Amino acid sequence: MADGLFFWENDLKNGLSIDGLEKVAFFKGLGSVADKIVRETQIAERLFEKYNLDASIDDLKRAMTLAKADLMSEMVYEFTELQGLMGYYYAKEAGESDAVALAIKEQYLPEGEDSALPSTPLSAIVAMSIKLDTLLGLFSVNQIPTGSRDPFALRRAVNGIIRIVNEYGFEFDIQKDMAQLANNYEGDIDLEKLENFILERVKRYYKVNPSIIEAVLASGERELLAMGKKIEALNSLVNSEGFAEVSSTFKRVANITKDIDLSKTVVVDASLLREDAEKALYKRYSEVVAKSYDSYEEELDALLALKPELDNFFDNVMVNVEDEALKNNRKALIASIYKSILNIADIKEVSI
Repeated sequence: MADGLFFWENDLKNGLSIDGLEKVAFFKGLGSVADKIVRETQIAERLFEKYNLDASIDDLKRAMTLAKADLMSEMVYEFTELQGLMGYYYAKEAGESDAVALAIKEQYLPEGEDSALPSTPLSAIVAMSIKLDTLLGLFSVNQIPTGSRDPFALRRAVNGIIRIVNEYGFEFDIQKDMAQLANNYEGDIDLEKLENFILERVKRYYKVNPSIIEAVLASGERELLAMGKKIEALNSLVNSEGFAEVSSTFKRVANITKDIDLSKTVVVDASLLREDAEKALYKRYSEVVAKSYDSYEEELDALLALKPELDNFFDNVMVNVEDEALKNNRKALIASIYKSILNIADIKEVSI
């Protein structure tokens, strides 16, 4: 207790300062802790602008600058587990704003699966930026976790990013956003390896049938917030009554469209619709896609509700007719439906 009081009083006399952090090495090839602060701040400013945060940019910059300052304190030197927490108390004593002090305190959150999250959007940006820099920095010097070896807890960092994104509604694309942030690093970052590393964490993060996650990833979705919402939406429908029957119909849809390039625009010519069943399907599909939906689950539910019209189409309409224009138009109709579903998930990947 006496030692703690001594350290506290000495640290208050010295003040909260980052002087000396330029001499504290972070990792070979990544410079000092002071260099890390610069990179973290660059990321934080980008995220602040991206999310149009209703907070003070000055508070953000101040929090990023002082986040590691307590590493120079006598208290944290003796009791390393107090890093962040002591920074909070020293910041309060130094007259820093509540937002800055809180962000310093919460910079390492979440620390595990059941850990608390940062309690404000500003704190969340600080914590997310620190995790992103550690992840990008170590990948830039090829320090990629293998097997159970993960000395810098990069897997935990990714889990933390996923949790923060979901909690605060922060859109973050692991291809586009990561590619932009990677420009801050001198080393070559293998973005494909980084993406795969993050996706492996996604696959373990969501406690659902693994094929549901694969179905969403097969759609090409790489934005973490939307990815999570799509996984939850598909999981809800997969576990609903009657999904097996629905799935069989839409796997037939997928089979018919397997030779069509769905990355290109698919056009249906309404004037070439001949049979009542194809006219009814086109009409119903047009109504479904004309609506706006409040959630992926609602949109997916509406698309899968096309099953009766699709079954009627398959029972009464021949797709592979001799007339090339009719055949291609019917394939285009089915492809349009599947393409709309594929915006959420590739349903043929789901195994139940």
